[in-house]
Parts: sequence; C-alpha cells; structure tokens
Amino acid sequence: MTSWQHSFIEELGALGPEMGIPRAMMRITAWMMVCDPPEQSAQQIQEGLRLSAAAVSTGTRQLITAGMLERVSHPGDRRIYYRLASGSWQGPLEAKLRALGRLRHVADQGIAAAGNQADYRLVEMRDAFAWFEDQLDHLIRNRRRPNP
Repeated sequence: MTSWQHSFIEELGALGPEMGIPRAMMRITAWMMVCDPPEQSAQQIQEGLRLSAAAVSTGTRQLITAGMLERVSHPGDRRIYYRLASGSWQGPLEAKLRALGRLRHVADQGIAAAGNQADYRLVEMRDAFAWFEDQLDHLIRNRRRPNP
C-alpha cells in the first residue's frame, strides 16, 4: 500500500464515527476504493487493513446490506471476493432520503395529534427535515440524469 492510499484509508476511517459509522467499516470502504485488484477476499482485506476477521465479516456484511459492496465468485475458487457495487454511492444517499422522509412523517404525525396545541419545536423539526428531504431528493434526481 502506498503512502497516499494509507492516508486516504485512515482519513476516511476517522470520519466514520462523526457520521455514525464504525471506523472499521469506513476503512473497508476506503480500501475497496483504492485496492489492487479491485476484487478482494476477506483475508486480503483483513491483512491489508490489519483488522480482525470479525471486523471484516461485520463490515463487509453491513456494506453489502447498504448496497456498497457485492459478492463475487470465480469458477474453481471457493473463496468469496468483494468489490464496490456499481452505483454504490446511490444506495446510501437514497437511504438517507428515506430516513429524512420518516423523520418528517413522525413530526407531521406529532403536529396532527397536537392539533392547535402543536409546539413551534415540532413545526421547526418538520420544516427542517422537509427542507432537507426536498433538497436531497432534488440532488439525487439530478445526479441520475445522464450527462449530455
């Protein structure tokens, strides 16, 4: 691993806790963006990042669930390999959009239940999440458009 790859992996890993994502999972994501070859076995990831087998197993499973990684097999090779999924960044963004929608929905329900007694804090919450939901939806839709 080159020094720029190591720095990239460690810097992205350090951002994980700020984003509510385990550091090991972010390091695996970074590794999968810069590793050579782009398909890696769990053992290669473990050795490259000096992570435990459990951390790699948990991280790859979570990244598969998030749509970031996919499993790959090769005829005659019993090992499972992982690679970044095509369009892998779209899934987490869409998941955030769905989460924002659920937060806004809960606030809407609170406002409806409170009726005329709805507190400004509920309204501010709903308005903030509705704004973020709208903005992120707009950004995701524009990103999907093919470049001319």
